[in-house]
Amino acid sequence: MKHNRTFILGLGHQKCGTSWLYEYLCRSNKFANGFAKEYHVWDRRDIPLFAHYKSHLSLRTLISPKKYQRYKVENTNYYFSYFDKLMNGDKVISADISPSYSGLKFDRLEYIKKRFSEKCIKTKVVILVREPLSRIKSAVLFNLNRNNYSEGISLNQTNFESALIEYYKTKHCSLRTNYQNIIQEAEGVFSPNNIHIGFYENMFEISEVERLSKFLQVEPNHQFAKVIVNKTRGDTQITESDLQ
Repeated sequence: MKHNRTFILGLGHQKCGTSWLYEYLCRSNKFANGFAKEYHVWDRRDIPLFAHYKSHLSLRTLISPKKYQRYKVENTNYYFSYFDKLMNGDKVISADISPSYSGLKFDRLEYIKKRFSEKCIKTKVVILVREPLSRIKSAVLFNLNRNNYSEGISLNQTNFESALIEYYKTKHCSLRTNYQNIIQEAEGVFSPNNIHIGFYENMFEISEVERLSKFLQVEPNHQFAKVIVNKTRGDTQITESDLQ
């Protein structure tokens, strides 16, 4: 009989430690990791900013197992069945940690919780936040480093200060930095003991690792607190006044 299963829904935020969180979960023998850290099902469905990323059936999709799996999982019934089958035996935890879910609303969160509950799976949410300017600078550097111009930075822009000013004015920046929005939406659906809010600035401290582990219901892994995942290369001295 399947019982005590928990689905971890990551509700953001970008460059706030979500990759570390996923890798931390992967270290637990309770965790059923699927084909991805980020499934991007609900942002592509609900948030106009990401709608054009939806998968489409094509020859390229069919010949790539991962692309085909991503195409299938965008079907909402398949999404819930996928995680239901994934959590089996001792594997009682799974997750979808897509930072852009920070733009989801009350109705969608309630729907996800209800559908998992029908399969006897509890849903818990993790919201990671960071000092806003540090998050914004890290996001801009990260996108420049990988030549990503899909989040409001001009094509072929290489100047960090110019890119920062461009990004600061975008809907991407607002959605990913106005932390209070998703916190309020989540609090309208989930009880306090099913919401974990972690602060990037101290999330690697032993006490915070233990608090997170208790919430996730995994054994604390103190050594992993020293591991840096998906670190952004580079640094700047831009201050908040420079963006005014």
